[in-house]
Amino acid sequence: MLKVLFVNTTITHYNHPLLNKIGERGIELVMFLPQHNSHTVGAGVKRNEDKNQKYRVIQTPCEKAWYGKDYLPDLQRTLEIEKPDILLIGWPYMLQLFFYPRIIRYLKSHTIRLILHEIPFYVPPFGKLDYFKSHPVYNESMQLMSKGCTFYANALLLMWIRKYLYSKADASLNYCSRGYELWQTYGVPKEKIFVRYNSGDTDALMACKKKVLAAEPILPECSKRILHIGRLVAWKRVDLLISAFATIYQRHPECELTIVGDGPEMENLKRQAQSSDATKAIRFVGGVYDPFKLGQYMHESSVYVLAGMGGLSINDAMCYELPIICSVCDGTERDLVEEGRNGMFFREGDASDLAEKIEQVLFDEAKCQIMGKESLRIIEEKININTVADNYVTVFKKVV
Repeated sequence: MLKVLFVNTTITHYNHPLLNKIGERGIELVMFLPQHNSHTVGAGVKRNEDKNQKYRVIQTPCEKAWYGKDYLPDLQRTLEIEKPDILLIGWPYMLQLFFYPRIIRYLKSHTIRLILHEIPFYVPPFGKLDYFKSHPVYNESMQLMSKGCTFYANALLLMWIRKYLYSKADASLNYCSRGYELWQTYGVPKEKIFVRYNSGDTDALMACKKKVLAAEPILPECSKRILHIGRLVAWKRVDLLISAFATIYQRHPECELTIVGDGPEMENLKRQAQSSDATKAIRFVGGVYDPFKLGQYMHESSVYVLAGMGGLSINDAMCYELPIICSVCDGTERDLVEEGRNGMFFREGDASDLAEKIEQVLFDEAKCQIMGKESLRIIEEKININTVADNYVTVFKKVV
């Protein structure tokens, strides 16, 4: 049985089912996590509370390194104790492999394969600092981070650190297909670059779908309902969606916007909605994590909109045959949404274009149905919790 030590920031409620699937596929998976909440986990992210685990968890002390990022001082000692076949590690802990090179020497001397695990949507191609001019970096509060000499100096340093680390790694594992092109600029051979894609628990959503379809409605009847699901943080751009909806509502007062989620922006968004003429048609329902109840909201909606950052909610909405309207998200949108087939892309940050794209889909019933069926096909055939788990296992077996 292959043994994998997976260094990560936390286990979220949506990662837990996937980790279980990997464990069920004959992989001895050991999650190596910091004891305290990581600074790299977003505000309001729900942690896993389910104790039914097909994997082990080791919680370890976490310290601030001299280079300014979290690091795990017990990593090498844990490698010595656990003796894994593979070390799977991502940001920011991969940095300690560079600044403490004895760990890489230990991996090589004990034939432990190294896989770098990345979410590469904010990573520039090697040598291309001008990438940030067309792809600015924001934090969750929508504060611009890609500015000033310090940012660009750090970005340049990180390019070279990544180039070095990838020269030592056995594989690159990414959650969107942008990784194929990106890491080749860092000198990674194409045959060492893998994409696992991303998915929530599509099995759970599909398992209760029949019950959802037969259940009493959870919302008042509305044939033109727009849906958003996700944490209410600034970079989700729910404010942009509310602005676009206000425009739509002036022309089509039969429409409704339902916002599922909670977070630090809740009160700001409610105030924005209340100041709009469309306030009576905007519904906030709070955070929902139960697959059945979540399914009801999706089933009773017509179009799903993600106006800002994110991606996993797109998978969920596609399970319920919803067309998708989105822009620049976290990279996964390009693997899930095919322009004109199961959704449409709007110009980033443009509320007028967003309103126009929503109307094009929402008020064409035939297009809505065709796009919705294509959404479901993509989930069933290409990207779901089982295909993602299989992709992990395939990579593990190939590198050993």
